Amino acid sequence: MAWGQDKKVAMLEPVVKGGSVTQIEKEIILAALEEAITNIPGYRAFTRLDVNQIAKELSFQRSGMVDDEQRKRIGAMSGASLICISQLTAGTNILIKSSLVDVETGEIVHTANQLMEKDEIAIYQGCAGLVTKMFGNSSGSGGSSASGNNRVSTQRHLAEPEMVFVQGGTFWMGCTSEQGSCENDENPVHEVTVSSFYMGKYEVTQAQWEALMGSNPSHFKGGNLPVGNVNWNDVQMFIERLNAATGKQYRLPTEAEWEYAARGGNKSKGNQYSGSSFVKNAAWMATNSDNATHPAGTKMANKLGIYDMSGNVWEWCYDWYGYYSASTQNNPTGASSGSLRVRRGGCWDDAAGYCRVANRSSFSPSFSNDFLGFRLACSSE
Repeated sequence: MAWGQDKKVAMLEPVVKGGSVTQIEKEIILAALEEAITNIPGYRAFTRLDVNQIAKELSFQRSGMVDDEQRKRIGAMSGASLICISQLTAGTNILIKSSLVDVETGEIVHTANQLMEKDEIAIYQGCAGLVTKMFGNSSGSGGSSASGNNRVSTQRHLAEPEMVFVQGGTFWMGCTSEQGSCENDENPVHEVTVSSFYMGKYEVTQAQWEALMGSNPSHFKGGNLPVGNVNWNDVQMFIERLNAATGKQYRLPTEAEWEYAARGGNKSKGNQYSGSSFVKNAAWMATNSDNATHPAGTKMANKLGIYDMSGNVWEWCYDWYGYYSASTQNNPTGASSGSLRVRRGGCWDDAAGYCRVANRSSFSPSFSNDFLGFRLACSSE
């Protein structure tokens, strides 16, 4: 089967395998999965066809196989390339197990699990994380591949990130009023203009790192967890190999690009953290992380649809670290030289103040730790 753009994914109503799940909760889960899959480039999910009729027509065996006649019926009814089926087990929280089934072969091509709380925001965040495991990790580290190959592909290199376009603009960088108690190096507040660019939707994951580098240096293991224990120099090697493999020009974001994107770019609402003024909504940090990193994209996105710019792992930036100038700047790239490189965003082990969008810190480019990772930027895809 040739996989092109706009592959259709038919969403079937989740089946409750244990516990109690209300119809409203099932509808929220369906809507959240549909939105998350449709956000994946090259895919379009839909539940607007008669899913109950389709569910009756299909009788999935444990192997995931269906007979020829059933495949023909689902294909004729929906025009879908894939079917998403989900099982729910509920208690205090909801455990969702979702599988993607290839209509042509009847095989399960990817499966993933996600545990989520029983409220609407948590369900949307949990479903986004679940879909990231199924679609964003072609090596299978974030979910299990039943067929042993990668039918679900967005035609990117396995190590390539999903990118979000950030419209350029002018903003006030540093300790603006909503930031509260700031560090000295966040002043003076100064006006900065950045040109349009692309920013990684997620922090680079361990699956992406391993697909290119052949190893996983992280302390907390998991394909969809952000890669950690990488120093600035390691990241440059990753970028060099990725650009050679793809012909593109990925790079680390400048500190100004990072802060502009973390604030929400030209959609900024003046939040203290990236996407929210409530740190627990935006960040995995000391009071909610259980002393570990978490899968990419499982907290609230900011207004640009970018995840984890507050918390989870610190992120390397391109710039040498230096103190701010009060002068107006255009596409600044930091100090001309130095001994420390900028890191931004805070991490799973930090207090809320370090997760603010204006907070800044630095390390030697040879320093690595399990709380330190990165995301990528590029001027054009």
